[in-house]
Amino acid sequence: MTGQQRAIRWLAAGVLVLWCGVFLRAENTEKSMVRALLLTPPTVVAQSWTVGLLYQFPEAAADASDAAAQVQLCTGQGNTLQTALTEAERGLPRKASYRICEYLLLNAETTLKTIRQAETVLKEEPVQGLSARVLCMDLSGEELAAADGENELFPERLLQVVKEAAPQAPHLYESRNALLAPVLILTDGAIENAEEMLLLTETGNTRLTPAESQMAQLLLGQSGEHTFPLAGGQVTFRRCVVSVEAVEDGFAVTLTGQRRAGTALPTAVQCAALELLCVQTVQRCWENEYDLLSLGAVRALKQGTKREMLTTKKVCPQVQADVSFLQF
Repeated sequence: MTGQQRAIRWLAAGVLVLWCGVFLRAENTEKSMVRALLLTPPTVVAQSWTVGLLYQFPEAAADASDAAAQVQLCTGQGNTLQTALTEAERGLPRKASYRICEYLLLNAETTLKTIRQAETVLKEEPVQGLSARVLCMDLSGEELAAADGENELFPERLLQVVKEAAPQAPHLYESRNALLAPVLILTDGAIENAEEMLLLTETGNTRLTPAESQMAQLLLGQSGEHTFPLAGGQVTFRRCVVSVEAVEDGFAVTLTGQRRAGTALPTAVQCAALELLCVQTVQRCWENEYDLLSLGAVRALKQGTKREMLTTKKVCPQVQADVSFLQF
């Protein structure tokens, strides 16, 4: 190896070390790593936006999903979402990084129309939250700040509960017609995941009952077990196959489930109760402008036409359900 080649190799190594140092300094300890974005839109009482940032600093690495630094909360208010976001960022120790911002928490009074307004800001740099999971909080910005002031571990617990509820939460980019989101509630100063879920549409929101929430998740094909308290004991779907068929002027929904290991086969009475709950859940969502089972697409597929948009302002089509469980 000639002296010139040796010099070039040393120069290349030096440039690489310098670049790595700049990258680590820029993307690691010199950034406030935002884990979740909390939005409270204006209300009749509060005329301004409130934005909260759950963040970690300084050990939170840009590519780490479980950073070791303590989770903290800072908030800001403004007449617009952008000004409130800017105000919240002023409370950070360093410049905000949203590379691991995985969650978007909304006030329980939020509608899909409000989310549309927020998307125009979230699509811009530095916030890239369209892939974030969407959850709702049944508390105001003031209550959030008060809970944080009373308990320094509140942000840590909030993020932990959010992670636990995340598998049930939809992504923001899925909000075409409606979103079915988990709800976080504050009970005696502690944050927890409620059994009810919130259906967000363009014009309002509807809180489903615990049973309707479980059935809606089941019909949407969400993974995990789904348990229903019924007469004679609980019935748990370990897995379930849902099929929808257009029949005459209505639809037939078939649920074929696998029960939890070691449990008794559900009785005919319990299956009938689940069938009734299935129909009620589809109708309830329909009445609140959400075609839960994409009935319009099912009818269009049978007719061989383009996707049919069944307006939810009309009476819900007739739906019949059949629930059965495998013998094993």
